[in-house]
Amino acid sequence: MYSDFLTFRLDLASALLINRANLVYRERWDLDVRALRVLRLVCAEPDITPKAVSQRALIEKTLLSKVLAELESRGLITRNVHASDRRSIALRATHHGLEVAQASEAVGTELEVELAKALSANERKTLERLLSKLSRSLLESESASAPPASS
Repeated sequence: MYSDFLTFRLDLASALLINRANLVYRERWDLDVRALRVLRLVCAEPDITPKAVSQRALIEKTLLSKVLAELESRGLITRNVHASDRRSIALRATHHGLEVAQASEAVGTELEVELAKALSANERKTLERLLSKLSRSLLESESASAPPASS
């Protein structure tokens, strides 16, 4: 049965956790988990390119473009020509963007604690260890099977 697949169970848990977090984030900042993830990444890495954000946040480029437009229209980020490569765009958080990112990160930490109450401390550590191990293994196999970069 489909519900026995690990991928289904991971998707289900992820969707339920994100839906709960979105309720809080939308009420407080009118932003969702994805937009706040992008904002935090831009704050952490000033002058990051949209391509790098897409790769690190695992967001498809078309969807990322919409998220960036929303963040920019709300005065949370700016887009400028990249200093080291004039063909690229550099993303930077505004002062207001930094404030929202910091506040939302604190709320996110509280949410994670609240949402994980179903697990004991040992279970949480085990889950984190297993997810890290699985992610590392998948990333390694993905990079090993990727075609070599052309010059």
